[in-house]
Amino acid sequence: MKSPKIVIIGAGSLFFGRQAIWAAANLPGLRGCTLSLVDTDAGRLEKLTRLAHLAAGPSGAKIESHANYREALPGADFVVLSFSEKNSHYRRIECEVGAKYGIRSCSGDTIGPAGIFHAMREFPAILDITRTVEELCPQAWVINYVNPSATMGIGLMRHSKAKNFALCDTHHMPAKKLSYLKLLGEDVERVDEFDMRIAGVNHFTWMLKAELGGKNVLPDITAAFRRDSVGELDEGYAKGRFNNYITAQLGELFGAVPTCTGHTKEYVPFYQGRSAIQEKIPPLAVFDCDQRERWTQEVWEEIDAYIAGKKPIQEFHEKLKSDHATDVIHTMVIEDGRTYFINRTNSDCVEDGGKPVDNLPADAFLEMECRLDRNGPRPLKVGSMPYGLRGLQYLILDIHELTIEAIMKRDRELLVRALSIDPLVNSIATARVVIDEIFEREREALLDWPETETSANGADAGEVSVQRESLQLY
Repeated sequence: MKSPKIVIIGAGSLFFGRQAIWAAANLPGLRGCTLSLVDTDAGRLEKLTRLAHLAAGPSGAKIESHANYREALPGADFVVLSFSEKNSHYRRIECEVGAKYGIRSCSGDTIGPAGIFHAMREFPAILDITRTVEELCPQAWVINYVNPSATMGIGLMRHSKAKNFALCDTHHMPAKKLSYLKLLGEDVERVDEFDMRIAGVNHFTWMLKAELGGKNVLPDITAAFRRDSVGELDEGYAKGRFNNYITAQLGELFGAVPTCTGHTKEYVPFYQGRSAIQEKIPPLAVFDCDQRERWTQEVWEEIDAYIAGKKPIQEFHEKLKSDHATDVIHTMVIEDGRTYFINRTNSDCVEDGGKPVDNLPADAFLEMECRLDRNGPRPLKVGSMPYGLRGLQYLILDIHELTIEAIMKRDRELLVRALSIDPLVNSIATARVVIDEIFEREREALLDWPETETSANGADAGEVSVQRESLQLY
């Protein structure tokens, strides 16, 4: 592949923009690439553009900057979506309202009220962008980095013709394999002997097989988490509390190990503190938006220091590294044979062309290890999802499917159905009042939805256009 053009829509995202700049200057397969930075926030875009020019140095990377994504797309090979409007602001509202009615979200970006409303706010923009990709650069790969990843992926699967897949950085390889070897106290040099098969809906993924040198070590991994759970404290980031205990307990229950426990623990009702017989750990802590905002402020201060020359740009190159998305792009460019965990449909298995997860449907949108080349990702064989766990996968997929259908129809009754079947919601009345309260507090972001409260009339709303004048800002 020629030196690629990579368009970053939402370049001001601190979870990806900086890493893309680093990768354009340092990864050999991206030397001479065009990095096109797009953001609606003029101040952030100006800072990231200046940082990119400083970091590019002699690498040959060409840096572009645009406020409107339509100007950036012609000639693109990869279009990375990495934006979220006022993420902490809205996430705080959604987690607070959920907690008020007994829904404790430790992450609040994929499932529950926050996951549904995040998709409602961002999917229309994603769909508009992909339809513009179909028009201006139809051969480009759209790589979605916007949560909720599976919901957005299902939406594009149903409503877009653009080539696309979705990413989450939880299972970056080979780091994920190495982490389990270290947990077991094994030599990391044995990484090639470690056969690990993981699959599931994004943030609800499970290790279904783990063999080291032909020996089944899945029970050993569960036991290691149980060992490390001793002495865990109710402190620190909400997503990280009691993860060893919960990983071990769920591993023992299902015979499969959760691999994204910081999210998975809010997909099951066990840790909400409602049971007459309580767990040995307290109920989930609610996501701490203040901590996220402090981190964000610190990173922007660091970027300011690089731009002002208070910190040498060499420190930027030494401190940062590429991330999951930039490594994926790099492999697609140079075709080095590396595998990555990618969110896509449960089909086109490398080994036999069939379904990687035998007992889930072909259109189930799952996170699986994939082999990559310029033609995109093809999943490796996984096997079967254990009973009980399979049912939960279906449930989460249905919630995501209903969310997309509701967005396309602007149907509040479908939202009620989606939230009512959420594992953390214990009544239809709760679903209705949560939806109505969040609508009231986020009205400025949901102007194209009916203003009436949830009622039986929602099913007659009909499909509406997802075009919005505000999207011209991207």
